[in-house]
Formats: sequence, structure tokens, C-alpha cells
Amino acid sequence: MYQSIEQVLFRRFLLVLVLMVLGASLSPAEELKLLREKSFSAKDWDNVYVNASGADVRVNSWEKQETYVKIFGNRRAEEKLELRIEQDGNTVRVLAKKKGSLFNWFGSNISVRIEISVPKNQNTHVETSGGDISIANINGVYKLDTSGGDIKLNNTNGKLKAETSGGDINLSTHKGDMILSTSGGDIVCKGTNGDLKAETSGGDIELNTADGKVRAETSGGDITIDYTGINKGIEAETSGGDIHVKLPADLKAKVHLETTGGDITNNFDNAKTKRVTRGEMDAEFNGGGEMLKLETTGGDVVVNQK
Repeated sequence: MYQSIEQVLFRRFLLVLVLMVLGASLSPAEELKLLREKSFSAKDWDNVYVNASGADVRVNSWEKQETYVKIFGNRRAEEKLELRIEQDGNTVRVLAKKKGSLFNWFGSNISVRIEISVPKNQNTHVETSGGDISIANINGVYKLDTSGGDIKLNNTNGKLKAETSGGDINLSTHKGDMILSTSGGDIVCKGTNGDLKAETSGGDIELNTADGKVRAETSGGDITIDYTGINKGIEAETSGGDIHVKLPADLKAKVHLETTGGDITNNFDNAKTKRVTRGEMDAEFNGGGEMLKLETTGGDVVVNQK
């Protein structure tokens, strides 16, 4: 069959592209070296902003009133990335973005890690297109966004918004309002305190939380909630899993439990049943209070008391 010059060139281009990608994936791991570092004086409640392509980002506190930034990378990162660390007023900005054409980016086998030390009270905004984000021992406002990595926070305080398209979100000992969203991973919160909204399209949700309004939603997993404190409203909804909730014995709630394809089990002692039908139950715990609403399309609903 006759092929035009354009068709031949296009096929060769695709072959080269595939070979470059395969070469990148099969090449051995390269040790990262320090590419950039810079330190700035800082005050409480200053800001750190990171915008990176494919980098892992780690932010931790230290005793100094300084913000100290280090960028590590392999040889390809030094060649292919624009790297900048600068201070603009009360904000330290860290940039590690790809440069050149899309063709120049393929097969580059870039590996980058950004490490930042900040004072205890600091606001943090991180955007990375394909890496993990780790924050520890900091008070502040957090906005965290990664396209393909995990988000982890440990011993943190403040208003938090965290979003990942393809990873897990894990919080340990966080105090403050939380909005958590992932398209393809699990959400796990242990020892959190404050209003909490957790959404995932394809994973499980496990919450051990206190003293806040709780909203948990997943399209394809189980939901487990262990709640402590005064009821400020608890809602959980899943399309394809079970819901298990553990509550204080003195919690007051107006209750609606519903399942389309499973069983409802209520082990709460001081419950006054208002209505029971196939797959639904309305009740009051300890005389009623804020809403406790648990709904699943394809699993069981179980309520236990502590």
C-alpha cells in the first residue's frame, strides 16, 4: 500500500516517542543532588508557595525564624526544569517547572524533591503535577493540590483544603476545618478535630475525628467513622460499600439509616425508633439532636456505641 511522506514521517515520530518513553521508564534510578538552596528571614504567618512539575514536596517546621528551601534533582532535572527560589514581600515562592517544548519533556526521566523548613506558624500553598506532598508540625492555612500523588499531614493545625487526582490523603493529629478530595484513592484521618468534608470517587474513607460537622462520600468504597464529642451533624454516603459508625453513648441525634442492598444494624442503646421499613430506619438517639444520616446503595449500615 502506498504511503505518503507525511504518513511515514508521522509513524517514525510515534516510534521514536514510544522508544523514548520506554527508555525513561527502564533507566536505572539516579541519585538526587542539591541543585538550589536559599534561606530567607521569616515572621509568623508568612506564606510559602510552591509550584512544581512532578516534584515531591516536604514542608516541616524548625526553631529558626527563617524559611530554608532546598531543591534536589537528578541531571535531567537540572537540564529540563526552570528552578527559582525567591521572596516577594511576606511570601517565599518556589518554582520547579518544565521548560521547552512537549517533545523535549518526553523521555526526560526527571526526578525532583523540594524540602522546606519554616517557622512553626506559616501558611502553605503547594501545587505539584505528579508528586507527593508531606506537611508536618506546622500551624497555618493550607492549600495542597497534586495531580498524581499522596498527601500526608502530621501534627498540624489550621484550615485545610487538600486535593489529589490519583492518590491517598492521610491526616494524623490535625485540628481545624478540613476539605479533602481524591478521585482515585483512600482518605484516612486519625485524631482530627474540626469540621470535616471527605470525598473520594474510588476509595475507602476512614475517619477518627471529634467535635465537628462530618460529611463523608465515596462512589466505590466503605466508610468507617469513629466520632467523639457533641454531634454537629454527621452524614455518610456510599454507592458501593458498607458504612460503620461508632458514637459516644450520650450523643444526641435525629437519625436516618438507609440501604438498598444490605442490612441495617443499630446497636445504640438509647434509641427511640420512629419508623422502620424495608431498607430504612428513622429514630432518635438520646431524645434527638443534629442529623445522623447514613445511606448506602450496595452495602450494610452498622451503628455501634462506645
